[in-house]
Amino acid sequence: MTVTVKNAIVYSEGKFKDANIIIEDGVIISVGDKVKGEIIDAKGKRCVAGYIDIHTHGGWGKDCMEASEEAIDTICRYHLFTGSTSFVPTTMTASVEDINIAVDNIRKYDNKYSRILGVHLEGPYLAQKSAGAHPPQLLIPPSKDSSFVWNNVDIVKRVTLAPNLDGADEFCKKATQKGIQVSMGHDDSIDDEIYACVESGANSVTHMYNCTSRPSRRVTPKKHLGLTEVGLIDERIVAEVIADDRHVPNTLFKMIYKLKGAKGICLVSDSLSVSGMPKGDYYLGSGSSAQKIRIEDGVAILPDLNTYAGSVTPVGKMVSNLYGIGIPLEDCIDMCTKTPAKLIGRDDLGDIAVGKLGDVNILNDDLSIYATILGGVLVDRESLKVK
Repeated sequence: MTVTVKNAIVYSEGKFKDANIIIEDGVIISVGDKVKGEIIDAKGKRCVAGYIDIHTHGGWGKDCMEASEEAIDTICRYHLFTGSTSFVPTTMTASVEDINIAVDNIRKYDNKYSRILGVHLEGPYLAQKSAGAHPPQLLIPPSKDSSFVWNNVDIVKRVTLAPNLDGADEFCKKATQKGIQVSMGHDDSIDDEIYACVESGANSVTHMYNCTSRPSRRVTPKKHLGLTEVGLIDERIVAEVIADDRHVPNTLFKMIYKLKGAKGICLVSDSLSVSGMPKGDYYLGSGSSAQKIRIEDGVAILPDLNTYAGSVTPVGKMVSNLYGIGIPLEDCIDMCTKTPAKLIGRDDLGDIAVGKLGDVNILNDDLSIYATILGGVLVDRESLKVK
């Protein structure tokens, strides 16, 4: 099948230009003046690469930990509707058995909507003092049990861990050798431990400024940098940022951007199952472990703990938010296309260029999603909605 996206202002290889996009058998074969096959009229609107969300827990009432086809199907439809044509479903801290079940459920899913690029394990390798919404009683160091990670190496593409845990640097080295990207977060680390993990292959920070350590002392008066500071100053490290003006206020984002630039920032939603749902009270989990959660003022909170639980903002809305505070549009787009694609090693994604997969978002003037093309096929957005 061959289609041409015509009458478009295309963001390609770092700049906007008037061009047509030809997609053949799901792959971009031309960005220029040529026309071939069926026509999709962009009506003079901006066309950008499909967004990539590498840290998300769910949406439209479903969680990645739910071991059902319906749950993953719904989450895939939610992400495609919001412009994320690719994503990495993220698990929560749970028993090893429950994590294995969730991972296997994702593995077996027959991808029909947004592309699943693998699984991100957020937990159980997190620090007790920075557990956030993760159940602390289920946290363990990688030295205790990492076999379930290696048993799922075919689909696990990212792991978050705290550098201060026993065996962290050894885990980073083995994971990197096996093609798993390691992100540091939910930690109580000092710089020596962080640098040991970076030297062993870790190259990102999980949701910067949210459960990331700050300068501290251990057993001597010497003050050490925490993960926040190391992540900001070390060019080897990419910072995940939840740019919803809540988890990271816009004024703080400007500082991160000044230090890291677009190549050093990856926008992530860290979206919860309640993303895309109306404001009100909900529960995360079930039974005795269920936690009350409330959506209000554009964010999900744990009212009993007076803390944020996670985001309900898709990365596409973060693009318009950041553009509105003066970040160049090119950089806003790169932070949820090129940067995540490079971080997880997908050189077939992240740009509208020859050889890339034909995933395109056509944007309205306010940068909301007008239409989405997945692998050269125009998506029926109305059919994606929860019935």
